[in-house]
Amino acid sequence: MTPKLKDTQQCLNFLVRRAARILARHFDEALRPVGLRATQFNMLAILAQTPAMPLTRLADLLAIERSALARNLKPLERRGYVAIKAGEDRRARVAVLTRRGAKKLQAALPVWSRAHECFGNRLGAAQSAQLATALNFVIRQKSS
Repeated sequence: MTPKLKDTQQCLNFLVRRAARILARHFDEALRPVGLRATQFNMLAILAQTPAMPLTRLADLLAIERSALARNLKPLERRGYVAIKAGEDRRARVAVLTRRGAKKLQAALPVWSRAHECFGNRLGAAQSAQLATALNFVIRQKSS
């Protein structure tokens, strides 16, 4: 049987990318008053959980190319939220959350939490859990 063009709208790639853009807009709008975008919030949150994150590892966690990571880190570095330093072996570069970045993250956490809860409430607890399980399954497939 030949696939029909309308079948492409049920493609998992199409659906995940579309949903990701909708979620990103939701979080971007919520975080706008604290001066962060969702991607920036995520980077600060990851860096807050590790003293010095190698850029390669950070790019891997975010599932983005190193060049895209560099572009995304620049505004955070300019604002003094993140510092890029030499790693232990001097060849590797690491990202470090600054005090100013930690303060910004603390200001953003309640805003993020409300946005997260709002979307979760719309989706419902059971569907939120199912979606998180399915997405984590997809993420784990990257390494297999």
